[in-house]
Amino acid sequence: MAKRKLVNSTELTAVLKDPASATRRLLTAWSDVPLLLMLDIDWERGPLVIIGLAEYMMWPLLPPGTLLQLDTKARTISPGAFAEFERPVFLIEHAGRFYCCHAQRKGQMLLLISHAESPAPPITSIPYKEVKVRGQLTPIFRPLATRGSAAGRPGRNRVNG
Repeated sequence: MAKRKLVNSTELTAVLKDPASATRRLLTAWSDVPLLLMLDIDWERGPLVIIGLAEYMMWPLLPPGTLLQLDTKARTISPGAFAEFERPVFLIEHAGRFYCCHAQRKGQMLLLISHAESPAPPITSIPYKEVKVRGQLTPIFRPLATRGSAAGRPGRNRVNG
């Protein structure tokens, strides 16, 4: 068995009390996920992804804090058009940032497409050779969009891009 590094309680407490700690932010974001839901996840299928609490590209379909599973084997993006509810959602990496969005290939370009009601720019065009398609996403848990929650209606209008 591989050696595991143990964290003493003082170090763990310091990390959890630090508001800038990535561990604290992750655990806070996951605090609304029902624990029993985690028992039904097919962990062999792929890693879990959580939409950032300030990310509205797929809002309201996938609000901030949504928990998704990444299928790393499904990386092919079709050049064709899809009906709104049939269009797959992908995890795209570009220039050190991750995008959870619809995507469509148009020649040598990749179109990153936000949800129609999202305040994010509707389409961002990026050269295909500059992106990494990490895989297709499947929602596991969507937080309720309630007033004052991160998943609620964003307070800004769509930015034309």
